[in-house]
Amino acid sequence: MSSPSSISVSKLARLIGTPNAPVVVDVRIDEDFAADPRLLPTAFRHPYPDIAALAPRLAGRKVVVVCQKGLKLSQGAAAILRTHDIVSESLEGGHLAW
Repeated sequence: MSSPSSISVSKLARLIGTPNAPVVVDVRIDEDFAADPRLLPTAFRHPYPDIAALAPRLAGRKVVVVCQKGLKLSQGAAAILRTHDIVSESLEGGHLAW
């Protein structure tokens, strides 16, 4: 079940490619990315420690943050973006669930 700060894989899959699609930011660590270098459709990578630097680029957009399992990194990154008034969620289950 989705929390107010997360989005399910099925809901994100339905949004990708539509006018309401969120920006998808992959914050997986290098080791996780090396193990599976595929990105979700439309996603781009950005280092987690520098997530606040994306705030100006993401202003006015909805964002989904993806990490390996949808726990610490993506939830933390989404929370940081929300402190910059950016509507952001983490992907439930992360890249593994996709």
